[in-house]
Amino acid sequence: MSGWVERRRTCWAYSPGGHLAELERATQGMSFTDRFDVTFAGGRPPRVAPRRTYRVCHPRRSLARTAVNLVQALLIVLRERPRIVISTGADVAVAVCILARLLGAKLVFVETAGELTPTLAGRLVYPFAHLFIVQWPDKATAFPRAVVAAGPLL
Repeated sequence: MSGWVERRRTCWAYSPGGHLAELERATQGMSFTDRFDVTFAGGRPPRVAPRRTYRVCHPRRSLARTAVNLVQALLIVLRERPRIVISTGADVAVAVCILARLLGAKLVFVETAGELTPTLAGRLVYPFAHLFIVQWPDKATAFPRAVVAAGPLL
């Protein structure tokens, strides 16, 4: 039996490493015919790399770097016009998630299991998400509209 195929332009927005691993696990069995990625330089490449990968400035909680990330994210979203954004965070993905949502994209956010408390990225993106997934029932108290995953993705 083949997996589910998504034919709309889809953006994966993530930090490399654990966030990417969770995103790959969350979308396991899915195929994306028009996918692009937004991340920053570093870490391992995705298991199945898309044709287009954009590397943006890592905000590192710096106002100047966040401004650069925001401008880069806006240019990417305007150029690509994603219909769906799927993200596991972290801060590098926040601007893409929010800007794409404001321009009409559907937003799916998977809160990382690597943190016991709600993440800053999760708290910022939560009001914009169409579907917000948490991996631990305890986190659902912080995000009332969240769906609890069947189990952790890592």
